[in-house]
Amino acid sequence: MGSLPFEGGRKAACIRQQGRRSALQTVFALSLGALFSCDGLDNIDVEVSGKAVVRAGTLLEELLDALNIPAFDSIDLTQELENQGVTKDDVDSVIMTQFVLTIEGPPEATFEFLDSVRFYAETSGQPKVLIGKIDEIPAGARQVALELVEGVELKPYVVAPRMKITGEISGRRPKQDTTVVADVVLDVDITIPGC
Repeated sequence: MGSLPFEGGRKAACIRQQGRRSALQTVFALSLGALFSCDGLDNIDVEVSGKAVVRAGTLLEELLDALNIPAFDSIDLTQELENQGVTKDDVDSVIMTQFVLTIEGPPEATFEFLDSVRFYAETSGQPKVLIGKIDEIPAGARQVALELVEGVELKPYVVAPRMKITGEISGRRPKQDTTVVADVVLDVDITIPGC
């Protein structure tokens, strides 16, 4: 009989320990759930598009060294962010996830006039940084995706008053005026209270 109180005390201690373990598991599960429920909520995709007409070559002007896309000369994402309910102050990180060039016209045109392409991000007070490139254009291509440079943090460029994307290319002017569309997607990581 002397061992009964000990066994009862042991059971009570075991029940308390199981209760603590269960409470810790519940807290862990809730924390994990909150973490995954915010995952993706604090990221938004911002699309930027522009168009350029590459003029046909002439006897005097055959070489091509730049691709000027007027919409990329002065990019301000303030309005796009406000449309999502955030400001530039809420931005934690910006990574480019896509940069695609597409020939809009004429219908028979391809990128055969290009040898290679490099695009850079620029803004006042920051170094010009390579964001994407194509070293070899596939034959007959009407659409090409740039190989993006990994690890390029674009936050300082996006939160600046204006960001510029410039293109340097190697090639010859096309046989006829060619319209090129550039589509860029930026993954913007923002601060959401509670996440």
